[in-house]
Amino acid sequence: MSEQMTVKQLMENMPRAFQPQNAQNDYAIIQYKLAGQGGGEWYLTVNKGTCAIAEGVSEAAQVTMAMTAQDYFDLATGKLNGMNAVMSGKLKVTGNMSLPMKMQSWFKQ
Repeated sequence: MSEQMTVKQLMENMPRAFQPQNAQNDYAIIQYKLAGQGGGEWYLTVNKGTCAIAEGVSEAAQVTMAMTAQDYFDLATGKLNGMNAVMSGKLKVTGNMSLPMKMQSWFKQ
C-alpha cells in the first residue's frame, strides 16, 4: 500500500470525489468490510445528491462489499478493475447487486 495515502484517507476522501448531479434521485447505504492491515468497516450513505462516509457498521446497509484493504486500495486507485475483482473472488458483494454498478457514475474515476 502507498505510504502517501491510506485506506482510511481514501474513504474519507470519497465525498470530495462525489458527483452529486449523477445521484439526484438515488438513495443507498453501502457497507465496506475491509480485512487485513489498514482495513476496517465503513459505510457510505448517498441520499438525493449528498454523500457521507462514516466508520462502523450500518444495520440499514443495502449492499455489503467485502475485500482486503490492499485490494480496495488497488480498486480505488485504478490498479484493479471492479468486474475483475468480483470475478476473481477478491471482491465479495452481498445484497443489492445493482448498487456497485451504479456507484461508478457517482464518483470521479
